[in-house]
Amino acid sequence: MSFLGLHISSSGLFTARTALDVTAHNISNANTTGYSRQVAEQRATNPLPTATGKGMIGTGSEVYGINQIRSFYLDTKYWSENTILGEYSVKKTQLSLIESLFNEPSDSGFNVIFNSFYDAINGVVNNADSGEHRSALMQAAVSLTEYFNTVAQSLKKYQRDLNFEIKTKVEEINVIARKIQSLNKQIYKYEMDGSKANDLRDERAKLVDQLSKIVNVEVEEIEVNPDVLSGKYSGVEYRDKSEKHFRVKINGQILVDHFYATELRLVPRENAAGDALLYNPEDIEGLYDIKWANGLDFDITDPNLQGELKGYIDMRDGNNGQNFKGTLDSAVNTGTGSVLLTISNPSRTDLLRGNGILVANGYKVEYSNLKYDAATNTITIEVDETRWNEVKKPVTNVEIGNSIDYKGIPYYLNRLNEFVRTFARAINEGKDRMGQDIEGMFGGHVNGVNLNGEKGYYFFTYKENNIVKGKDDFTTDVLRYEMITAENFSLSKDLLENVSNIAAALDGQGLPSGNGFMEALKALRNNTHLFREGTADSYMNSIVSELGINAKQANMFEETQTNITLAVENQRLAISGVNINEEMVSMIQFQQMYNAAARMISVMDAIYDVTINRMGVS
Repeated sequence: MSFLGLHISSSGLFTARTALDVTAHNISNANTTGYSRQVAEQRATNPLPTATGKGMIGTGSEVYGINQIRSFYLDTKYWSENTILGEYSVKKTQLSLIESLFNEPSDSGFNVIFNSFYDAINGVVNNADSGEHRSALMQAAVSLTEYFNTVAQSLKKYQRDLNFEIKTKVEEINVIARKIQSLNKQIYKYEMDGSKANDLRDERAKLVDQLSKIVNVEVEEIEVNPDVLSGKYSGVEYRDKSEKHFRVKINGQILVDHFYATELRLVPRENAAGDALLYNPEDIEGLYDIKWANGLDFDITDPNLQGELKGYIDMRDGNNGQNFKGTLDSAVNTGTGSVLLTISNPSRTDLLRGNGILVANGYKVEYSNLKYDAATNTITIEVDETRWNEVKKPVTNVEIGNSIDYKGIPYYLNRLNEFVRTFARAINEGKDRMGQDIEGMFGGHVNGVNLNGEKGYYFFTYKENNIVKGKDDFTTDVLRYEMITAENFSLSKDLLENVSNIAAALDGQGLPSGNGFMEALKALRNNTHLFREGTADSYMNSIVSELGINAKQANMFEETQTNITLAVENQRLAISGVNINEEMVSMIQFQQMYNAAARMISVMDAIYDVTINRMGVS
């Protein structure tokens, strides 16, 4: 024990030096995003009994661990708030883009174009025999149809962009999962001896920060050593024997579990033949569904789903719950391997594509050959007999597509489609949205008389394959208004080619000055029963208003959530962040400790020099 003092002093020297190194590491990472402050955990080494047997004498100090200062509670709270922020940041941006499409109020918005249309109608009322005023009406009607065409095309472009953003976010989730998996392996390797891979843990937590903005996450570190779980070890032994596995869930499903990571996959909505399957009639082709690597669906309708992914899905697929719903009346085997389903009380009749996905009792089945019978108000479709037999019976109600309770692009497209269909039918045939005759419309434009004394011309039709439909296209069939969409809405081919075909007069009125139908059309603008919202102007203004309300709400939520997330982040930084002033104080403290230990070694050296080399020297 002669040199115990020297040993004690040297242990203090090394302890202070390690603490200085940790302090230097903190200072150098003061501005590193995601870095957590580290501390050197110090303790006294085991004492030794004295030679006299009375008492114990200390043997110095040691650093037994370097730990990071981090609050898992605040991490969890930050991830939760960051997820909500991600969702509303996306919705704020996307709703702002949609608002700009409607461009109200402005000199080029709907109200100006609609006013011009009715100004042109008024011109024909006063000058029914004027080719110039008829041409002006034709141009105003074209401007009106092109307004809807442009808005619808732009909305579909946004839907395509959102689909790409969903693809990007899914790929980002997979990349983050693989990185977390790799870090789990590294951390497990470095911590096998009881050490802490603090910097790797910070990097992993930073990845979870990124993931939490994309999708809602749950994180847990699970103890798997049964001896530790049983309480066999405690204190420092617990730290040395502990074996923890890091697990990350997204939307309640495991994404990473220790060394194992699964993936999400993007699956185009199409059948085995590669034909597109549309969940909403307004959808573009090529939209992605999300599935797990094992083939199970990633439920995009889950009300618990949050984050940027939720924001993009709501904006891409949101139909305000207005997907197709109906009552299954009968299911009859055709004898050719398929089952013919008859569905009554359909909530929508504008399912233009003949194939898609049917949901019955939670089971998805592809259908084909969809047909609508207006006389009985029923829809018939065919499904594969084998697949239908797998559906749990009995089946009462069926759905087509996903019910997404948010007003996204399909919802606004549907609202525009409803306007052009209702408005076209009112002008063409003088019928309201319920199919009832509108008082004072005299059967619509088809019963009006053109300059040549002819009847039977539609005012509005639609384009199919960029070809505008006209009177001759409906000689053996009637105009089906569910075929009209905001994207293909058009002035009739007959009126585009010859403005004389515009019907201004009614039966019995003299030509060319008869203007009875134009008078009726002029009065239609003030018909408060044309739409549920009232007049045509009121209907369109209601779309703009609810869009504005939704955008304002998203903006308010985003602003509030930004403040909440920032507050939680500041709480995290208060605990985990590096404070330069505090580190400078620690640096001076450890420097003094180091100098004192070094000075103690010098003193002990002098003592030993005298004791060994100088005692007894004359």
